[in-house]
Amino acid sequence: MNEENLQQIHNELAEGDKRMNSLTDEVTAIKLEQAQFRVELAENTNATKRIEANTAEMLDVFESWKGAMKVLTWIGKAAKPLGYLVGLGASMAAFWAALKGGVSPK
Repeated sequence: MNEENLQQIHNELAEGDKRMNSLTDEVTAIKLEQAQFRVELAENTNATKRIEANTAEMLDVFESWKGAMKVLTWIGKAAKPLGYLVGLGASMAAFWAALKGGVSPK
């Protein structure tokens, strides 16, 4: 082999080293970026879990209000006929008191 061939081989090896160094730098940058993404993903996951817990508490409150509204609806439905019965009882008591008191109808 002559000097010219050795120089060509040396140049090709130097170019290969440059490419390998460039690829190594890129892989290192990708690993650092991936590590940063993992940290951000963990923070995001924790935030999501906190939001889920807060939302669960709010959902419990809304469900309890929903139950309370059902009970109030039932009370409202029962109050109307109960009002009629109380009115009937009051009118019967007034009629009885009028008869006992000697008040005659006009």
